[in-house]
Amino acid sequence: MKTGMNKTLLIATLMTLPAWPLAAQQRGYDPTEQVVKEVVAFTLHRAAEEILRVSRIDPVYQGYSRHYVVRHAPPRLDSYSRKQLHRLAADHQRKLAGYERELDRELDKLAREYQRDTRKSKGHQRKAHDKFQRKVEQAYDKFAFKTAREHDRFDQQRDRFLRSIRG
Repeated sequence: MKTGMNKTLLIATLMTLPAWPLAAQQRGYDPTEQVVKEVVAFTLHRAAEEILRVSRIDPVYQGYSRHYVVRHAPPRLDSYSRKQLHRLAADHQRKLAGYERELDRELDKLAREYQRDTRKSKGHQRKAHDKFQRKVEQAYDKFAFKTAREHDRFDQQRDRFLRSIRG
């Protein structure tokens, strides 16, 4: 039984083997699609790294901003205050995830625009690529600005909350 199944699989593999190169040729190669994939993947990777960095922070002990004055929580924080800080951090994470989704939508839009532009302008591929790269950088800078602003806002709220606990 087992050898019969192995023979069947071998025969099926040998029958489909000649069709693989034909399928690869039928798809064709689109250089604009490759450029879009590389640029968008790199930009989304940078955004994901920032979100990952933030997700590892415990809001009870540390704020999110890279330049805001960090105030540490009292050593013995009651459970209600700890829950409040974690709820504040969860809201912050949701806003950051929304910014990341917004960046993703913007990059998809730019990718479609780039592919349309390259189809239109046959001789100006480099110009279209530079324009696309510039727009992607602007979209990422907008994301980074919103993220930094949200980090500062969170840290200010956290600071106010910690001051209200202390006195």
